[in-house]
Amino acid sequence: MQNHPKRLSASLCALVLLGLSACDPPVPDGDVTGECATEDLYKGEEAYFNETMVPEIFEPYCSYCHWSDKVTPEERKGATEGLNYDEFESVVGRNTDISGFGTWHEMASRTMPPMGRVPSTEELQKVLDWINCEIAARSSGDDDDSSR
Repeated sequence: MQNHPKRLSASLCALVLLGLSACDPPVPDGDVTGECATEDLYKGEEAYFNETMVPEIFEPYCSYCHWSDKVTPEERKGATEGLNYDEFESVVGRNTDISGFGTWHEMASRTMPPMGRVPSTEELQKVLDWINCEIAARSSGDDDDSSR
């Protein structure tokens, strides 16, 4: 019996696509609550954002569309104008309360990033922790980066 290359190719593609969809890392348990352990409050401040969140999370996943050097609609690929994940105030300006945290909900629902690799479970947990601690830091008025 001869195998037909076109049939084999289509079957292989279907298996690869099925396998890729099964490889999405699980989303961590938890939600945006605004609760952060006191010793972790630094995670909600600008220095932690710049030192950790930008290089480890936002640059690899968000820089293609949500970076301050992307200024034209073509470069931003439809991303919200002014929402730049390399600028602290831009991010927290959009995400300042529990109901407004689109960042977490879009990443957790896998609508962001819309292309390429997806964040791991650990990376998603880091985003969730940062969001909760950022809300807690803002609520407490702790913005001096001294709780490090």
